[in-house]
Amino acid sequence: MVHRRVFNAIGAIAVLALVLTAAVAAGVVPPPAAFMGAPDDYEHAEVTISNNCSQVLGTVDVRIADTYQKRYTGLSNTTSLENGSGMLFTYDDSSERTYVMREMDFPLDVVFIGADGRINAIEGAPAPGPNEDGETIQRTGRGQYVLEVPRGWMERHGIHVGHQVAVDRSDR
Repeated sequence: MVHRRVFNAIGAIAVLALVLTAAVAAGVVPPPAAFMGAPDDYEHAEVTISNNCSQVLGTVDVRIADTYQKRYTGLSNTTSLENGSGMLFTYDDSSERTYVMREMDFPLDVVFIGADGRINAIEGAPAPGPNEDGETIQRTGRGQYVLEVPRGWMERHGIHVGHQVAVDRSDR
């Protein structure tokens, strides 16, 4: 009788593990943070932002978040961003996107970029407070790309809606 209970418990755990594995593989459930990869596991690129006269206003060294897991994690495992660094989220198409400040410790500028490479919106996002859930801090905009940089970086560089964004992934 005891052996049957142990066997049933092991069987239930195995079924649960298979269901969880399938949910992670299907993208329904994000994988545990331990399997997300360190910041060094990301492809890097240089983002250049120019005004309408092709004058370069600023460049940002970014990590590319181009998979579901990397987009879900975003900058959550990052303690801070140096000035001139950030993350670029890439998608296959332009759509309405909502970003949250999940497990963030610092404020950001969230920049929505269209398929044409033009900035559609720039939204400031504060860091969550001590007892605040970062899921409640949401910024929404339309874009095929979303750039996150330290809060105020866009304003300090005179960057506005309509300016052009170019991404250089070569030699990185």
